[in-house]
Amino acid sequence: MKLNYSIGTDEEVQRIHETSLKILSEVGVSFRCEAAFDIFRKHGARVENGIVHMDEKLVERALSTLPKTYDWYDRLGNKITIGNKITHNAPSYGPMYVCQNGKYELSNHKHLVNFHKLHETSKVIDISNPNVIDVSYVHGEAREKYRLGIALKYCQKPLMGLVEGKAVATESLETMCRFYGLEDVRRQIIATGLIDTMGPMQMSTAMSEALITYAELGQAVIICAGQTFGVTTPQSMAGVYALGNAMILAAMVLAQLAHPGTPVVYCGKFDSSDMRLRSAAAYGGIEAMLACATSRRMADFYGVPLHSGTSNTDSKLMDYQAGAESFMNLLTAYLLKVECQVHACGLLDSMNSIGYEKFILDEEKIESLKHLIKGYEIDDSTIMFDSILRTGPTGQHFERTQKSYRRDFIMPKLSIRDNHNSWMQAGCPSAESLATKEWLRRLEEYTMPEMSGEQAKILDTLIPEEYR
Repeated sequence: MKLNYSIGTDEEVQRIHETSLKILSEVGVSFRCEAAFDIFRKHGARVENGIVHMDEKLVERALSTLPKTYDWYDRLGNKITIGNKITHNAPSYGPMYVCQNGKYELSNHKHLVNFHKLHETSKVIDISNPNVIDVSYVHGEAREKYRLGIALKYCQKPLMGLVEGKAVATESLETMCRFYGLEDVRRQIIATGLIDTMGPMQMSTAMSEALITYAELGQAVIICAGQTFGVTTPQSMAGVYALGNAMILAAMVLAQLAHPGTPVVYCGKFDSSDMRLRSAAAYGGIEAMLACATSRRMADFYGVPLHSGTSNTDSKLMDYQAGAESFMNLLTAYLLKVECQVHACGLLDSMNSIGYEKFILDEEKIESLKHLIKGYEIDDSTIMFDSILRTGPTGQHFERTQKSYRRDFIMPKLSIRDNHNSWMQAGCPSAESLATKEWLRRLEEYTMPEMSGEQAKILDTLIPEEYR
């Protein structure tokens, strides 16, 4: 038996698509990028006063070259496949603060290294990310090289890319290519760049340039609708989704016109809203489940993989709110078979913070969700009628632990399930205190990846001396 979760009708999905086409044609998109304008003009789009207008034929022609799946390679030549309805988890992306044992401090080099180590030793994190936390403690001109260098030094899993404009995107991809020992970066996909649009219908120069660069160099992109409910969008779920989908469509079209066949991962709006707040974003709102489900329908409509779901919560504490909101967001991703889940573990404080204990607890929750979506089998062996018949109406089934039990149930390490007296005798541990011990153990047992002399020389050009 399997769990199923969906939303909407085919007619409603078609309505969102048709409204998005109308927005692209009548409202248009601002890309703030001459290279983007040139590409659109070349393919017959109308460009006036910095606004691109595209008709349905152009959109449909571009969408016809979208691949359904792609293989993403790591430095050792291993790969994961994105687009087969299997969830692959990626780390956080840019929190400014780090929470340890309930205390907050600004991100720093030690925390960056620590989280890379936790990701590499994780059973649930499948992807590495140079953008794990904010690195404003590094001089501006050195930041992007530093991000990449530290990730290459400590990580072996498939790596997300850098997207701060054409120069950074090009240099970082070429550097990765050399570090991986490849002759040509176009030979295989070694990076996926997260391209975040701006509301209501615009994309920055840096994001536009990065999108084009990734496409031309044969790499993949995640296109995220960066709208905020009621601020850069109408104050309705349908309105925000039509607008966000239109912007994703526009970016997908640009990627395909720049290089047909560029792999694109769809990322619709997956937070909620609270208009009492200055930012209006409320990542823990129950409406996030509706938004994520809509994203699944739209990604399937266009035949592309989906990024959605997070470990995010608006709570600043490791409390009931944090657990409930994080579970909601993680559960949705697994029920909907999201292919790529960025921010998979550790987030607090509306994406502003990441916590060590939160990271470990989210990991265990993801393990339980992987177990959940497998469901359970019903057949002659699992029904166990012979056992029921043998025991009779008044007997007991208390016996040696069976294989069926170990298959159908998991035994978490961090949840406190023992009786009260045993818990007292153990010193009243909490899930959080057990998580502290776990992340400290993981850091202690981490081993550095092997590295050639040539790779070490590349790192020396990327990482400032004080951080080597």
